[in-house]
Amino acid sequence: MSRSSDRDIVLRLDRVVRGPLGPVDLILSAGETAKVIVESRAVAEELFGILAGQLLPASGRIELFGQDPAALSEPARLDLLARVGFVPEDGGLISNLKAWENLILPATYHRGESPAALESRVSALAKRLGVPAASLATLLGKLPDQLTLAERRQVALLRAALMKPSLLVCDFLHAGLDRAAGEALLKAAATVAEPAPAILHLCPDDAVSARITADRSLRLGAEGP
Repeated sequence: MSRSSDRDIVLRLDRVVRGPLGPVDLILSAGETAKVIVESRAVAEELFGILAGQLLPASGRIELFGQDPAALSEPARLDLLARVGFVPEDGGLISNLKAWENLILPATYHRGESPAALESRVSALAKRLGVPAASLATLLGKLPDQLTLAERRQVALLRAALMKPSLLVCDFLHAGLDRAAGEALLKAAATVAEPAPAILHLCPDDAVSARITADRSLRLGAEGP
């Protein structure tokens, strides 16, 4: 592979193994979309945890933007992960913070942006996500346990897009929702962030996942590909 191509790679998994996961090989370049069909929720949780920096592979290597997160200092690792937008299956929201506070937390913490300065950007992102302006304030004023599963994922997707990620990782984004709601979230994931990031979908093996258009596809069972 050329050096120019190497610079375009945002994610590389090289024989990654942990518990029921692996070995997994995947290369994802800037602007590409990949979908990983997983036949076990346990496998998805291991892979998402490794990508999010919460878990270390038992063997193999992960690179984000050409760097091994595990080899970095903690501040450098956090800076690297800040370039990745994560949408966990359950939304990953802090239970005692309102949706608005959850939404702006990464931008205020990592980039020092003020809540007032973020309001117009959040409104614009919500419009692209399909959240009606009239209901946005109500949505963002709720605590996570007052939100539906679809709403928690909407907030998580807005939170990720607000950081202008170079890589967006979506974990079972449409799972557990009716088809219309699930497909709306998948469509939003492809368009909500600007500039357009590389996207990695972790997906259940279902009809909606089969219709996700991707440059790269991988199927993982309980023992890897």
